[in-house]
Amino acid sequence: MQSKTLPEVCFELLSREVKLEKIPGFEDLENVKLLNGEEGGGIKIYKGDRIDKVTLVDFRFKSGAPIPHYDNAISVGAEVFQILPDLSCKMPIWGINSIIFKDGRYYFDTDFSFGFDPVMDYEFVMKYLDPFNGVYKKFCRHPDFKRVTLDETTTWVRTYISPVFVIAETIVDKVDTVYDLCAEFIKLWVRIWKDAGKGNEAFRQTQKQRIFSQYAGMKDTDRMGKVLRKIYGEETFMKFFKAMA
Repeated sequence: MQSKTLPEVCFELLSREVKLEKIPGFEDLENVKLLNGEEGGGIKIYKGDRIDKVTLVDFRFKSGAPIPHYDNAISVGAEVFQILPDLSCKMPIWGINSIIFKDGRYYFDTDFSFGFDPVMDYEFVMKYLDPFNGVYKKFCRHPDFKRVTLDETTTWVRTYISPVFVIAETIVDKVDTVYDLCAEFIKLWVRIWKDAGKGNEAFRQTQKQRIFSQYAGMKDTDRMGKVLRKIYGEETFMKFFKAMA
């Protein structure tokens, strides 16, 4: 089993570049229970300069939870790390999600969520995303990863597909390769963060409208969300969702 969780590794990497402090008011979510009474992990939330939220999610299912979209394979945990920037600036959300299976398989997906349309912003794409193409190809072809196509894993239709979207399976024993990929994404995100100009309120509202519309669809149709609803209960699930939004 990995010595550090995905959220812990990502938090450590980001903290080297950005000073982060915990946001008060979410203490009740740091240690939550499953509906069956078992300890279920929790959520921690931080903030920083031009960063509204950095969310660390570490869910644990001691007795295991069947995942319907993986042939009811038993999961022992799920992890999320997400950076939600100040949306008045031109910065994408970066997030990575994982599902850990009892048999040692490790599923993950990661991408940037853009509140603006990168197709319409050639300068941004060429400055940040085009140079990232080599890293993207390196990990997409990495022998530790088995690529999974989007249409095999999700039933909801996105309003966009991120140009740096990665979805794959590996095993817990090779999770360090996932962490290496995270380091590259965080390095790129920090570069965008450092370059981001002064915020604009009108731009914030435009980005919020697009991103939160995506989230609204995910809340009701994302298949892992349905699993979490079942094992944590509707009330706790909605607290999770509101904390991350």
